[in-house]
Amino acid sequence: MTVKTKNKIGTKKRNKTSKRTYLREIRIKFKKKRVKAGSPVGKRIADSEQVVKLFEDLRDEAKENLIAISLDAKLKIICFEVVAIGSVASIYLKPGEAVRASVALNSSGIIILHNHPSGDPTPSPQDKKFTKDLTVVMDALGFEFHDHIIIGDECHFSFADEGFL
Repeated sequence: MTVKTKNKIGTKKRNKTSKRTYLREIRIKFKKKRVKAGSPVGKRIADSEQVVKLFEDLRDEAKENLIAISLDAKLKIICFEVVAIGSVASIYLKPGEAVRASVALNSSGIIILHNHPSGDPTPSPQDKKFTKDLTVVMDALGFEFHDHIIIGDECHFSFADEGFL
């Protein structure tokens, strides 16, 4: 049994074994990123070329980076989030983690984008499985999954352009 004692001014001391309970609060903060003139910011995304042009700096990354681009109902970019950074050849990511910001922002759709540091944008079996699994998650959430784009050295692969989405 723990005994509480009074200090000199008559107030009770806190029991050292009692714990406070906390609840986490989520806050979404936006950070501005400067983009090149002529970028499709504020414009309707019409094709994979626009997205690749906007994120072409991924070609220089030494590790795989996966980015989720949240879109509104008119296919305009709301925001993007670097969801995961992996190794030179892979990223470990659950499909639900890729849509975190899109769900919080109540976006209409999403484009997934990642790079292959090898320079070859050919999708791996893991890329294909991730895309298939993400399609199921997006359908369940009621989001449009517009594309999964893989950026290589001087070219890219688009699942939508190739008829996989």
